[in-house]
Parts: sequence; structure tokens; C-alpha cells
Amino acid sequence: MGTNGKQRDVYFDNAKFLLILLVVVSHAIRPFVNQSPLMMTLYLTFFTFHMPLFILISGYFSKNYQKEGQSKKTITSLLVPYLLFQVFYSVFDALPREFEDFSLSILDPYWLMWFLLSLFTWKMILPYFVPLKYPIITSVVLALLAGYMEDMDSFLSLARTAAFFPFFIAGFYLKRHHFDLLLSKGRRVWAVVGAGAIFALMYWLEYHSVVLDLDWRRWLYYSFPYAELGHTEWYAAVYRLITYVLAVAASVCFLALVPRRKLLISRLGTRSLYVYLWHGFFIHTFKALNPQQQFLSFFDHLLVILAAIGLTFFLSSNWVYRWTRPLVQPKLGALLFSRDEEDHRKENRQTS
Repeated sequence: MGTNGKQRDVYFDNAKFLLILLVVVSHAIRPFVNQSPLMMTLYLTFFTFHMPLFILISGYFSKNYQKEGQSKKTITSLLVPYLLFQVFYSVFDALPREFEDFSLSILDPYWLMWFLLSLFTWKMILPYFVPLKYPIITSVVLALLAGYMEDMDSFLSLARTAAFFPFFIAGFYLKRHHFDLLLSKGRRVWAVVGAGAIFALMYWLEYHSVVLDLDWRRWLYYSFPYAELGHTEWYAAVYRLITYVLAVAASVCFLALVPRRKLLISRLGTRSLYVYLWHGFFIHTFKALNPQQQFLSFFDHLLVILAAIGLTFFLSSNWVYRWTRPLVQPKLGALLFSRDEEDHRKENRQTS
């Protein structure tokens, strides 16, 4: 992804690569969570923050929402890839069944495609939230109330769109100096301690907690109404609020440990969307092989993690970037803009 002549902040590129790596690893170890407490604890720890923080960073880089042509750019960079990969994944899923019961629903995102649709929605509604007096508090209240709506599910990714929106709007209001507050040696030591504490907490919550008897894995998906999670109490929203607190705490620890200097992963971090969109095909193929029946030991699971890390590097490579860019970042300006609009956009890019 180009820089348009501007100096990139490698800190965020490093963060994005490490986050997408955790996403891939999390999906790769999913088949083993019920047979290994270590894999379950890792899975819960990663899910506590990797998508909330990814979304927060997306909000941080959405400050130019008022820039001319931004809405059209959002359509070409998010909605169009969503539509393309929604079709790709639907076809891919139907291939083993020889297209029996094949269905294609544009309004019901397929697995990981929810993120693109939600990100598109957040960017489009952002101008309506910024003028509010308390936009972050408003988004949190709406997210907590959304969990009580039993009809709010995967349709249009409404459940996750509402639940994750506070992270996006919070990221929008963060400034660079807020992140700088985390970048000192002393804070890094505390970040390591905090990360270890969150890991231990996830283990305790999953295997030893009596007070909070919750299916934390499903709570961290943010895709189920409270009733479907077995909680119809009036205070059920408190549990979601707890997940928010954990997400913030884990994100702070992670951000304090992200390298600040330019590394190999800095360049690869600019291609996180490529990893996100393509890794699902590999993960689904892997799951179809019933790996939980073949990979049984700790070293087997470690091998899967290493393979997931290798897959992340491969999907970030120049080869994947070059050959799949027309699908991930299609150039549809001629179709979406008039000739005058397109010429004007080119002039703006040249002078910016």
C-alpha cells in the first residue's frame, strides 16, 4: 500500500502486522481449544484484544473522513472487496459439496467478512457521531443495549458492528501522544507483567471461576445477544462491559510492547488486509482435514502455530501483494466516478 509521499508511522505498521499475525494464529489453533488448556488460554487471550485493537487503530486512521472523495474511497476499498470475497468464500465453501444447497447472501457476511462490512458501516456513520456531545459514551451505551436485542445477529453484521463501534470511535479521538505515553522501558516491564496477568486471568475464568460462570469464548466474539449466551438478567450488559475493560487492558499491554523502529514487519504491516482476506481459505482447508484428530501433542500444536506465522509472512509477501492486488484493491475509479471527478481526484493526489 502506497504512502502517497507521506512518511509512514512504522509503529502502527508493526502493530498491524503483529495483530494480523495473532488473528491468523487464533484461527489456526481454534480446532485444539477443547483438547488443550494452553491452546484455549492462548485463544481467549488473543481474542480479548486483537480485533478490538485492530478496530481502534482503524478508527485512529479515519480522521480524514471529511476529505473530498472519502466516501467513494471507502466504497472502493471496503465495500467492493467485501462483495468480491463474499462471493469467493461462498463458492469455496460450496465446492466440497458440489454446490449442493449453495447459497449466496450479500447481507449475511460469511465468517470473517463481517469486519469489512462493519468497517464500511463505521466509516459511513462516523460523520453523524462526531457532532454529538459525548460520542464515545453514546457508542458504549448503544453497544451495551444492542446485546439485549435478540434479533440483532449476523444480518448485515449488526451485532458486531454495534458491539465493536466504541473501539472505532475511541480510536478516532486518540492522538499520537496518547500512544507515546506507553513507550518507555518502565511501562514495557509493567506491560509484560500485565500480559502475564491477563493470560492467567483467562485461564482462571475458563477453568476455575465459579463467580463468573460464563462461556468467555462466545462473549469475546461479540456476535451473540445476551439471551443466546444464557443471560437474560437485566444486568447482563455488565458482562460485556467487563470484556471492554479486559480489551483495553490487554491492548495497553500489547501497544507498550510493539517495536518503535523500522523492521521487516513494518513493510509487511501495510498489507494486513491481504492477510486477512486470504488466510481464511487456508484455515478452512486445514480445518476440513480434522486436525484435532491428528495434532494431539504440545509439539504438534507448536508446529501449527509456526505454520500460521509462516502463512502470515507468505500472505504479506511481494508475490501475493503483486498478483492479488486487483482483487483486494481493485481500481474502479472509472466505474464509480465521472471523468471530471476522476481527473479532479488525480490532481488532488498529485498536489497532496
